[in-house]
Amino acid sequence: MPTIEHIDPRLTRRGVIAAAAASAGAIGLAACASDPDNPSNDRSGATSSPTSTESPSVTITSAHGTDAVLPDDTLTVTVTNGTAISVKATGPDGDAYTGSLDGDTWTPDRTFWPETEYTVSVQVMNLQNQETTLTQQITTAYVDTLVYEPVYAYDDLGVAMPVYIQFSDTIDEAEHRAAIEKQARVTVTPEQPGSWGWVENRILMWRPKEYWTPGTTVDVHLAFAGVKVSDWQYLADDTDYSISIAGSKVELVCDLQTQQMEVYQDGSLLRTCPVSTGKIGHETYTGTKVIMQKYDTFTMDSSTYGVPAESADGYKLEVPNCQRITWSGEFLHSASWSVGSQGVTATSHGCTNLSPDDAAWLMTVTHIGDPVVYNGTTAGGTQLAFEPGDGIGCWTFDWQSWQKQSAVA
Repeated sequence: MPTIEHIDPRLTRRGVIAAAAASAGAIGLAACASDPDNPSNDRSGATSSPTSTESPSVTITSAHGTDAVLPDDTLTVTVTNGTAISVKATGPDGDAYTGSLDGDTWTPDRTFWPETEYTVSVQVMNLQNQETTLTQQITTAYVDTLVYEPVYAYDDLGVAMPVYIQFSDTIDEAEHRAAIEKQARVTVTPEQPGSWGWVENRILMWRPKEYWTPGTTVDVHLAFAGVKVSDWQYLADDTDYSISIAGSKVELVCDLQTQQMEVYQDGSLLRTCPVSTGKIGHETYTGTKVIMQKYDTFTMDSSTYGVPAESADGYKLEVPNCQRITWSGEFLHSASWSVGSQGVTATSHGCTNLSPDDAAWLMTVTHIGDPVVYNGTTAGGTQLAFEPGDGIGCWTFDWQSWQKQSAVA
């Protein structure tokens, strides 16, 4: 702190005049009236009152004190003997949060992590117009948290696989979904237009306007720690990850009327596969689905959707070369028992039956994330639309409709 020289007022001209005035009374005060023609009355060199040298101090608190700060609290910053210029909060990992200061209220640009100690640094201008930095510790509270998981955080994905984040419960309030979206960021290389959108208020996806350009990489940053998701729950942590898209575009197009599936790669037809899809009463859903899982073998069990395996319409068997496209149980898979019906009649319980050769070949061509488009209606059957929550349903929306699924649209 610089030293301020204090001048004794008794030794100044002003001090002498003040002393004389005190002894002379009213007459003396009149005699001291300024003579405009006397240059000795010029007071331009008079000494001003000294500035206080007291050091500044800061007190930081929140609506919940300093030891149980909620993740979405603002901070109250009170400075004595100075003025706060800026504030930042630094966590144990060294990451600094900036924010906006309005009067004595500081609002961070993002929420705090739960159960974390922060060093709050306040840049202060003291009474001598010098800047200094003051600090104080705060600790955030233990809070109940909701789990989320980035799904399909893989490389070599198909061109229809969105950035896909699933929450363990629905996020019912639009303002909470919007708060989550605002803390989610993607960096797409090469750049492509896209949008966040919600499905069933529990799945957050970012998809491009059209299918990804083959070879795309996507870096995802989720600054979710401390984001409020209900009146009493928060998200617990941040996540950074990347996905990459395969170097070729593979698309499957199935016609339910003709019972034929065409397989394209980069726009060229590779093969037309005869299929047998869902029979009347078990119609295969129409719309754009996405391959979600691939299995060398999978146990097909009708009891998983309410039909006992031992019943006349039931089954339980090990099936080779299976690719899941809905959560309700639709697969592309080998079906040696229906080869005679493939390309002719719909006979399955909703799956897309292929010959053993075609099913094995298809496993070598496709990626998790490839689109599978179903058009038309099974002969004599009912057209049933694929529901967005029954799989990766972002492509059931046209572009304008998908953008409206965003909570910040």
